[in-house]
Order: sequence, then C-alpha cells, then structure tokens
Amino acid sequence: MTTPIPALIEPNTELIKDLVDLGKDLDLGKDLLPQTQIEPEVTEETPNKNVLCDLAEVDRLFITKRLRVKAVLFLRGKKNRFSVRTPDRNLVYTIEEENSWWVGYLCYGLRPLQLRVFNSSSEEVMRINRPYACTSRIFPCQLQNIEVFSPPGRKIGSIEQQWAPVRPIYLVRRQNGDAVFWIQGPRITISFFKDLQFRIQKMDGSHVGSSCKRWQGLLHAMFFAPLHDRYGVAFERHLDVEDKALLLAATLLLEYMYYDG
Repeated sequence: MTTPIPALIEPNTELIKDLVDLGKDLDLGKDLLPQTQIEPEVTEETPNKNVLCDLAEVDRLFITKRLRVKAVLFLRGKKNRFSVRTPDRNLVYTIEEENSWWVGYLCYGLRPLQLRVFNSSSEEVMRINRPYACTSRIFPCQLQNIEVFSPPGRKIGSIEQQWAPVRPIYLVRRQNGDAVFWIQGPRITISFFKDLQFRIQKMDGSHVGSSCKRWQGLLHAMFFAPLHDRYGVAFERHLDVEDKALLLAATLLLEYMYYDG
C-alpha cells in the first residue's frame, strides 16, 4: 500500500506581504543585517619644510650677537638679539631672546630662555626653548637640553649635552629621537688669540662641518664682547634644511654656554 503524496500547499501571499510591510515599518532589516562601519580616512601629516627654505642652498652662516642695552638699563632683563647672514651678507634670520626680567641678572649664560627666529618677511619660522639647568663640567648635576620647533608648535629635534670631563660633547637628535650629529669642542673653551672650533660629525665619525667663535682682538675681548660678538657655523650644502636648523640652534646654545658674559 503506497503512501499518498501530500498536495503542495500554496503560500499565503497576502500574509507574506503583510509581514514584509510590518518589518519595514519596524525597521527590522537594519538590525538583522550586519552593519559595515566606514573608518575615516587618516592622512599622514607631511612635514612643512617650506618655512626653512632659506637654508636650502646655504653651507655657511655668520651670526652677529648684540646685547639689547636699553633692556638692561631699564631693568627689563638681559636679552640678546642675533642676526644671521649668508657669506654674501644677505640677511636670513633675525633672532629675538625672550626671558623673565630677573633671570639674566642672576643666571647669566645659564638662564632659561626662548629664542624666536624670524625670516626676512618677519614671519616666525623657528622657536628654540631652553629650560634652566645648572651645568658644571666637573659635576654633571644637570645637563643642557634644548628643543627646536619649526614652525612653532612642531618639534623637529633637540640638542643634548653629554657629560665629559675633558672636551664638551653635544648630541643633535631629530624629532624621532635618532642621533644624527655629535659636536665636540676643544679642551679649553676660552677664545684667546685664536678662533675656537667645535667639530660637527656624523655618528659614523665623518666630518660634516664646524661651529666657530671668532677672535676679534684683545680690546674687543676685554670691553666689547658682552655687547657685540660674532660666530659662525659651516656644514655640507646637501644636508636637510631641518638638520641645518638644528645645527644653527646648537651654535646658539654654545654661545650662551661659553661666551655670554
């Protein structure tokens, strides 16, 4: 005896239509379907090196320091102003020192300060921050460490003093912490009848350039050096503009460390 085949049940189209309409009204489809979250596109910020374009074709810079005498006389603090020029005397940067009015009288060359660097269009292209550090060659209680920003607000590197009892040594680091140069000074850092050279070398020991303190005569050293002085820095022309800016900042740090009377 064979089992009869059941007849096909026709679907209730009206019921299905009502259920679909109900699902649309309740917005059930959005809860049942997997949702795909669209992540916002993240673009990596590219460094803006155009602000340092004045250093692109430069291999030497001459720095002239002038003490702002009026600020000293009116008890506004001991502040310097620097002009940075190329070998053909074209003005590249003007640098203004900012500090609290009393630190220059008490801390002298170790004073905490901020250097604001302006180009020929009076646009601030770089800022150098130096905190206070009581540094001694014999007792390394605190070592010098300055940070360089270009444009202001974007750190491009730092200069760190390394303790050394005989020759002063400084490390130049980029923003990511990689040491790119080291600067070694002479055993005697007093400029007496000769120019003083601080050698700039890569980490592999190859020579890159030098930072120089000009000797301008005995009369100038005795009476005029605190008011007016000259320095220089030389480096390879093909260096990155940010590396050149770091070497300029290192030269300014050396000026305050050893020659700012």
